[in-house]
Amino acid sequence: MPTTASKKSKPRVNPEEQLSPLLVWGGGPALLLLVAGLFWGVWKSQFAAPSGHLFNTPNQDVEAGYCLTVAQSIVSSGAPPGSYFEEAAQFWVKRLRDIDADMGPAIAQGRSKLSVDKQGSGQKASVWLQYAMDLCSQKAVTYGARFRSFD
Repeated sequence: MPTTASKKSKPRVNPEEQLSPLLVWGGGPALLLLVAGLFWGVWKSQFAAPSGHLFNTPNQDVEAGYCLTVAQSIVSSGAPPGSYFEEAAQFWVKRLRDIDADMGPAIAQGRSKLSVDKQGSGQKASVWLQYAMDLCSQKAVTYGARFRSFD
């Protein structure tokens, strides 16, 4: 049996209504602001990749040297001009320049780290290189790389 409204309360349009109009009109914009704020936060944080530390490299210089070595080593005869591997190698050289790294030591440390990782993989060195190329490419995209060969 429905209850009757007191004389002081305003009758509702729909007697089965659970939410008051004040809650709907006051909470709606607040909810919209919350969703917009969360969207903005996710948008800004998607580019906040940790610098370095891919394959347990000590810093981003060695990481760039490691990934450059991977891009240069993935095709034993050398990357064909205009290929994805050449683009990746060019990106990592540019990355080393952009972070003002001393390229010689960074590349040497990256190469030595890669050789240790390849030896650790045993007979599956080529599989390790493909895996490393995949991870380095994902990291490059995080840093803003755009590979023309994928267009």
